[in-house]
Amino acid sequence: MQCVFRPPKPSSRRRRKLLTKEKDESVVEERLKIYEALLREKGIDTGELQFTGAASEAGDYPRESSRSEMSETVWQLPTRTSADSEKPDETLFKPQLLHRDEGTKLVDNTLWSRIAEEIQDAEDSLEEDSSNDVSDGGISNDDFAYVLGWKTPSPASLHPPAEVVHRLWQTFVENVNPMTKLVHVPTLQSAMERAVANMDKIPKGFEALMFAIYSTAVLSLTGGECEDMLGETRSTLLPRYVAATKAALSRAKFMSSTSLVVLQSLMLHIICIRDVYEPRAVWTLTGLAIRVAEGMGMRLDGKILGLSPFETEIRRRIWWQLVMHDFRTAELSGQSKIRAYEFDETTPKMPANANDSDLYPAMTEAAPESTKPTEMIWSMFRMELANFAATQKAKLQKLGKEAFMFAEFAAMEHLRIKDSFIKDLVDLIETKYLRFCDPSQPLQLMAMLGARAATNVVRFGAHHPRAWPSRDQVPASEQEMVWNSVIQLLEQYTMMQSNTQLRRFAWNVPYFIQWQAVIHVLDTLRANPLHPDALKAWRLVDALYESNSDMMLSVNRSIFVAIGNLCLKAFDAWIAALIKETKIPPDPPGYVLRLREQREAARMRREAVKVRSNEPDAIGRAKKSTIGNANATWPDANLKTAEAMLEPLQQDSILHQPLSSAHGNTWTEDDAFWLGDALDNGLCATGMADSMNLDAETILATDHWLDKPNGENIDWVQWDAWLGNLDPVRSKTGS
Repeated sequence: MQCVFRPPKPSSRRRRKLLTKEKDESVVEERLKIYEALLREKGIDTGELQFTGAASEAGDYPRESSRSEMSETVWQLPTRTSADSEKPDETLFKPQLLHRDEGTKLVDNTLWSRIAEEIQDAEDSLEEDSSNDVSDGGISNDDFAYVLGWKTPSPASLHPPAEVVHRLWQTFVENVNPMTKLVHVPTLQSAMERAVANMDKIPKGFEALMFAIYSTAVLSLTGGECEDMLGETRSTLLPRYVAATKAALSRAKFMSSTSLVVLQSLMLHIICIRDVYEPRAVWTLTGLAIRVAEGMGMRLDGKILGLSPFETEIRRRIWWQLVMHDFRTAELSGQSKIRAYEFDETTPKMPANANDSDLYPAMTEAAPESTKPTEMIWSMFRMELANFAATQKAKLQKLGKEAFMFAEFAAMEHLRIKDSFIKDLVDLIETKYLRFCDPSQPLQLMAMLGARAATNVVRFGAHHPRAWPSRDQVPASEQEMVWNSVIQLLEQYTMMQSNTQLRRFAWNVPYFIQWQAVIHVLDTLRANPLHPDALKAWRLVDALYESNSDMMLSVNRSIFVAIGNLCLKAFDAWIAALIKETKIPPDPPGYVLRLREQREAARMRREAVKVRSNEPDAIGRAKKSTIGNANATWPDANLKTAEAMLEPLQQDSILHQPLSSAHGNTWTEDDAFWLGDALDNGLCATGMADSMNLDAETILATDHWLDKPNGENIDWVQWDAWLGNLDPVRSKTGS
């Protein structure tokens, strides 16, 4: 008997590669030509390169006939001369992209670059793709369902009929795409048609994108539009498609994916839930998306990585949208708005000011920049703002000066620097974009209003009222300038949300409302009820509540509950002043009645709890924590104000804890459980109860904590805590 070795059959993946061998060889040859051109750009003569291995004749390009041959094929740089030896050593390693069936992955350190080929070999030896190892109904360790929520049934059953898909797609193209510019509509259009024609064969990542498109399209519609167009209520459809998007993203293993489509899906999902999720959660999810993008090499410009002009442009769009979203989510989470991104020669350049029709996958050159407004206009001016602000921040830091957004603005020594910055910013936006805009075109009108609103936000930040020691010390001209800025800002918000031309873009406005400006308007109306512009201001507040009623009448977000309390204080002060002047007061608008009902209902629930339990007022059981500033304590004046506001709440000994001068504690209920006896025995410093962390029922049921004399300046430290509150506010009392 003779033993004969029979080599194993190649894997299915290897068989597929052999079938496309000739095509791969031509791709390799084209890439080698590109690499030679890059070497020549760096001053390296490719004629001096020594090639060793299984090549045929001099001048022939090595062909990737097999892995074994490739392992013997080496390009060598010219030998260093004595003159070269005097130069400092330089590493030859550069970031590189690994191209796989699932997408691209960036390798940016020498360790991974050395084992990248071995990893690829190991993957090629597998008989089946690991992504298919687990069935849809099975258990997987890498679907990351714990991030977005529990798994739901397969999304396949949640797709609407084909005609509804087409309506949702068209709604997305008209309402959502101009505000986001994350996708390339012409190529996606044909892909959507193929998917609708064969729903059972949709790739997992593309299915996630489809559900993200459905959910953002529904988000952009009003309740009436949803019923007329789709036959179901918005409150039914939106949760359904958001849940389906989560499930599809989990099936696509979004956290480990290297697919552009999956990243686009994740970003659209974040945009869809950003107005209802807690700001800290949205900021964290945005950071996750940025990490996924960085793993795909998006922090480096695609041109540096040798990518095609089309893919380079799409990656630039996605990266810049991520950066801008991170700026805003950070601000809403109480962090610095302008993040610490490094802008250098490797940073992705801003996308081209070009229409989608100017881009196509086979393009060999970058799309020409248009000097006139395109469908990118909304994104372009926002990117310009972000780029300008980040550049200016870097310059100020090099000069040893403070940054320039809101709280940091007030820390700067000279208002002249701020005003100079604002002037440069306005000039840039006006001359580069707005002077070409036609207000008869909805998208261009939206860009004009959005850009001017942004400059008013910056102007308000530069002259922020937090810098005022007291109202009496502020020049009348300064007060008037700040007031005019915030009134213009509210007018611009109102127009963007109520103008019939802009109706399809109104969904995008709430996320960018500057709540500190709203607080300033209400506080001014409270302190000066008969302000000359009081009637105009109240009409703008009416419009703001009418356009954003779901958000501003919510009792699950501390900031909106607090703004509601301030609004009632200002409205009551206005009515009292009108009566005192023997003028006829207006009837309370619907939102004022609703705010009063919420607070009365909360007080009744609290009283019912007291009666049932025979316990002290639940307010007296406020959390043990300090105001949440670990680096500084409150000034004496602010401490007195806080004690005055908390006086009606001090019905428990917890509230009589001294404020530590050395430590600022922010113990949560979980932290207190962990520390246990250490807290009770005084082994850890404890602080006064944090009025910023009172639950929703407490704030609704108690209107005293916001009481301040009309002439006293508002305490912006406390409002900062509300604006940056990180915890979901949930009712802690039963009904």
